[in-house]
Amino acid sequence: MEAKKQKKILVVDEDVLSIADISQTLLRGDYVISHATDHQTALKVVRDEKPDLIICSLYGRSLDSHRLVSSLQKTDALRTIPFLFIIESHQDPAQAPEILGPRQYLKKPFTREQLASAVQEHLDRKKHRPNK
Repeated sequence: MEAKKQKKILVVDEDVLSIADISQTLLRGDYVISHATDHQTALKVVRDEKPDLIICSLYGRSLDSHRLVSSLQKTDALRTIPFLFIIESHQDPAQAPEILGPRQYLKKPFTREQLASAVQEHLDRKKHRPNK
């Protein structure tokens, strides 16, 4: 029997408490979790680890999600990695960067069940999407 490959998820947020909360939920799902607090570190992690999903805070003082998405779009091997954006309740998801593939937003506050469901949905979509 072939062992099931653990899915890799990168959590990008300048708030380490948000990273910890999200990571704690995802570890229950048996995912391999990486994290970054700025777009430069996130780019390095993506290039080194090639995650299956990136969960990214949409806005922050030191986090430039637009630059992260734009940089990944320039590399064929990385442009198909799906994003799940986390936004504050007062933010407008229409201002999110345009990306390829499915987009989804979770507004804070969200439940662990909502996060787990959104992650699974993104991973299922990626599995059924042809690679470009």
